[in-house]
Amino acid sequence: MLGAAKEKTDLDAIAGDVAALKRDLTALMAHMRGDGIAGAARQATAQLGEEAREFYAKLAAEGERTAQTISRHVDEQPLTSVLLAFAAGFLAGRLLTR
Repeated sequence: MLGAAKEKTDLDAIAGDVAALKRDLTALMAHMRGDGIAGAARQATAQLGEEAREFYAKLAAEGERTAQTISRHVDEQPLTSVLLAFAAGFLAGRLLTR
């Protein structure tokens, strides 16, 4: 009698494992058909798009701050700014002609 009860619990455990395996295989087949792949691709694309927008916003804000800083520097020291621009242009011209 004890052996029959143990066999029954073993069979129940095996039946549970087979049912779980069947569910996992069904989910895997759905994923392989493309249902999961298309969704994952859409999610990845959306995430990349959002990261690109955030990066662009940060870059645009940094560019705006830099432009304001340069503008303020030119307003405060116009002669120095003209001389620096001349020197940079001169050096760039010398380096690019070679």
